[in-house]
Amino acid sequence: MKFTDFPKKDEVISSINRLNTTDFPKYNGKTNVKSFVENTTKMLTSEFGIILNALKPLKQKDFKLSIFRAREMDSFSNINLVREHSYPPIHLTGMGRCNFPKYPVFYCSNDAMTALIEVVRNNGGSEKKYCLSKWEVHPTDQEFVFESFLQSDLPDENYFKVFKKEIRERINEPFEKRSKKKLDPERKDGLIEYLTFLDKSFINDNNYSLSASLAHRSLYADHNFRTDILMYPSVQTQFKGVNMALNPNFVENNLKLKRLYEVTIENYNPDKGEVKMTLHQYAEVEKNVMMWKKIIPNNESYSQIIEDDFGHYITSQFKKKNNLPQQ
Repeated sequence: MKFTDFPKKDEVISSINRLNTTDFPKYNGKTNVKSFVENTTKMLTSEFGIILNALKPLKQKDFKLSIFRAREMDSFSNINLVREHSYPPIHLTGMGRCNFPKYPVFYCSNDAMTALIEVVRNNGGSEKKYCLSKWEVHPTDQEFVFESFLQSDLPDENYFKVFKKEIRERINEPFEKRSKKKLDPERKDGLIEYLTFLDKSFINDNNYSLSASLAHRSLYADHNFRTDILMYPSVQTQFKGVNMALNPNFVENNLKLKRLYEVTIENYNPDKGEVKMTLHQYAEVEKNVMMWKKIIPNNESYSQIIEDDFGHYITSQFKKKNNLPQQ
């Protein structure tokens, strides 16, 4: 498809209206995943001609975000094995927002509380314990591919609104590189409208069939420029935070487990942004061994660790509701 053939904004809106009156297919667990994704893709390309992915190559050493992942404590067989904190094994992988059954991805967040809240969901107030793991990307010169689904409406508290703005400002770059020409204003607006529709559909898809199809096209693409890290808004934090889904091969080759926390969430009020939690113990990985340590609130070393991992909350009302060190 020539970029000059891309529909104008009014044509895109008409296509969106037609799709909004049509149900996308729902994955039943029996259909071949590749065929299902291809059929879903055809529904979109029949209206818009193409599916666009907002990809951005980055060097690993330039990726400064922390990576947090959470699981229920009673789901572990051996909590002291690194592998148990990573993505699930194939035979235990169910349907998710970014994946189909038997196609695992590594779900996580850049924020400790967002990772916990995504797992706790509506179970706050129980005595259930969770394990929060912190990971880091190896800081090398090797490049990876980053993608985001952040064109939907985001609150001001979401720092990553900056990606939404950046994509809109640089939307002409692929066309300029390929043909030395820009999209005309009407087609540029149409392209932004299309990306917004895709991203809103991704996050509003309650049965995950459409969102998993869009993510699968990226995270399991059969070329060497496929997405390694995909970022999207966190529904459980009312879009104030973000989640990420990582390709399993990227995790195996480029992620390192750094720290663990045993946590209880006594209460979570998403409307007020209040969280009451208790940290029971933590572990640091020393020479490939999980070394568990007691919580000592006024210990200088412990205080620095908590500052690194929960610093955003220590300076807020959140501090008064937990056993975090006083600053």
